[in-house]
Amino acid sequence: MATYDMTDKDTVGVNSSSIVANQSRRPGTSFRMVEALLDMAKLVTAGYSNADGDIFQLLEIPANTFVLIAGAEVLTAFNGSSPTVDIDFAAGDDIVDGGDVTATGFLAEGTAGQSNDVITGIDSLWEQWITTTDTIDVKLIAGSADVTSGIIRVYAVIIDLNGHAETADEVDRDQLA
Repeated sequence: MATYDMTDKDTVGVNSSSIVANQSRRPGTSFRMVEALLDMAKLVTAGYSNADGDIFQLLEIPANTFVLIAGAEVLTAFNGSSPTVDIDFAAGDDIVDGGDVTATGFLAEGTAGQSNDVITGIDSLWEQWITTTDTIDVKLIAGSADVTSGIIRVYAVIIDLNGHAETADEVDRDQLA
C-alpha cells in the first residue's frame, strides 16, 4: 500500500501542482463546486503499478473551508478483480464506503450516510469543517492488484469562509477621490 499525492506534479502521472488557496478571492464567489479525476490508465502509462490499499490524495480542500456535500461518479468502469473504493479525508469511508467501481454511475453513500442526498429534504448527516489544508482521498481496494483502467470523478460543494470583506480603502470610490 502506498500514498500518492495527486495534487503534486512530482507524483507519477500528474502534470502540474494544484494551488492550495481557493480561487475565489472576490466577494460573492466563495460558494462553489470543485472536482478532480483519477484516471488509472494514465497512471499505468506513466509507470504506476497498483497495490491493494493504495491511497490517492485527489481533491485538495483549502483551510477554513466548509464542505457541504461530496461524492463520486465512475466515468469509466474499472477493470480488475472486483475493485472498490473508500473516499474521505485521511482515506476513511465517510463519503463513499466500499463503492463498486466496476460499473459507471454515481457511488452510494458512505458510513456517515451522505452522498448526493440533498434532494431528500432531510438534512445531510455529513458535513465537514476543514481548518487546515487537507485532501479528499480515494483508497483503492483491489486484492488482486490488477487494476489498469478506469476513471472516477470526485467532487465537493464547498464554502470558502476566509475573509472577503473589503475595507473602505480598498473600494473603487476611494481610489477615484
